[in-house]
Amino acid sequence: MKFELGRGLDSLISKLPESISSDTGITTVKIEFIHPNKYQPRKLFDREKLEELAKSIEENGIIQPIIVTKSKDEDGYELIAGERRLEACKIAGFEEIPVIIRSVSPKEQLLYAIIENVQREDLNAIEEALAYKQLIEEFEMSQPEVAELMGRDRTTITNTLRLLKLVPLVQKMLLESEISAGHCRAILQLPEEEQLTFAKKIVNDHLSVRKAEELAQSWNASPAKKKLTFVRRKEIETLLKSQLNLKIKVEEKNGKGKVVIQYSNETELNKLLEVIKKSDNV
Repeated sequence: MKFELGRGLDSLISKLPESISSDTGITTVKIEFIHPNKYQPRKLFDREKLEELAKSIEENGIIQPIIVTKSKDEDGYELIAGERRLEACKIAGFEEIPVIIRSVSPKEQLLYAIIENVQREDLNAIEEALAYKQLIEEFEMSQPEVAELMGRDRTTITNTLRLLKLVPLVQKMLLESEISAGHCRAILQLPEEEQLTFAKKIVNDHLSVRKAEELAQSWNASPAKKKLTFVRRKEIETLLKSQLNLKIKVEEKNGKGKVVIQYSNETELNKLLEVIKKSDNV
């Protein structure tokens, strides 16, 4: 009688998430058991570059193992560093990948991911800013501490974080590389309500960073965007009040605003309508 014990044992082993080579000592983990890094700062991946990497891996194999940590729920592993390699292996059709298993805290998990991407210059400026913000808010680090940790000047960290003051649609343009971080320094000189218009002009006119900075200065100096003084607002309110005999308030911000006319009853409203009708007949 021939027993199928060998096949049964092999079937059992094939379902295990990991194996260790007796020759190299390197741990190999089935890709299906590796979960994404919830602290991964990178938001977008270049599909074309991933496919190039996948082709290289198919031809040359994995030169550098990715870094993982045991999942808290013990159902596999969570990625720490090497997400591009992991994604490329999936494209290449690999079922398993060599790994280095480390026990790390959530803070260290984020740091590994940031440092790997920053050192490789793989992060977009917005992704980098969001990662620094997470270090500051979630892990209660100061800007000087982040600068020291990342080996960067504090001013660089501050300027990167300032990019998060851009309106969301402009941040998206930067994230998708329609504009550069240099362009955004010019855009940040403008009030929020004008940032998107200015960013679109940069793209449509193919402006260099220098040209964008020059335009931002003249944009701010435009007479149409000068603020009304307090005295001027009061003069306008007094004039309109004398003409309409109603309470008037002029509200203005960055050259734009509104005139609020208040009435207390239907009689005052009808008088206002009569004034408007008369002006139409002039």
